[in-house]
Amino acid sequence: MTKSNFKFYQPDDVYGTLFFQFPKVLIYGDKYNKLSSDAKIAYMLLKDKLEFSIKNEWIDEDNYIYFKYSNIALMQIFNYSEKTVIKIKKELESVDLLYQKRMGYNPKTKKNEANRLYLGELELSAEDVYKKEKRARDLATSGTVKSTVRSDNPQTLATSGTVKSTVRSDNPQTLATSGTVKRVLLQSFKSTIK
Repeated sequence: MTKSNFKFYQPDDVYGTLFFQFPKVLIYGDKYNKLSSDAKIAYMLLKDKLEFSIKNEWIDEDNYIYFKYSNIALMQIFNYSEKTVIKIKKELESVDLLYQKRMGYNPKTKKNEANRLYLGELELSAEDVYKKEKRARDLATSGTVKSTVRSDNPQTLATSGTVKSTVRSDNPQTLATSGTVKRVLLQSFKSTIK
């Protein structure tokens, strides 16, 4: 890649970048952490579309905001296949984050209307707020990860190895996919004695 092909951020570009909000409870909350990544992203994308629903006055007689998206429209929004869209909708329904109301045939327009989709509010408990810290403490005390110490040189850990401890090292080290950090500690200890 050459510098002429690279698109650098400039100060004005940073302010124009828009972001989605991803609720932490979708990751740490017991009710939602088993959802697929696709379902979590779909929820986030639909939540972002609430303002669009309000602008289009998609508000029912009970003052609930809904979406008028067919599966084909959702396929375009999510960039998923229809099979995946149906799966995601079922996942979200299973945890009360999506409700579908069948609209059926409308005699005024003389065609079948798309289902109304209602987005459910996330349930958040006090325990969910502290879930990240609790999981970190549980992981630290389980023996899976004991401690890590700053290293000035890059180290890679295999996905199947168990991390016991890493220590400061002046030499880059890697672990084979079946190895553990214990071997690295021993090698590091031997090199410091010499």
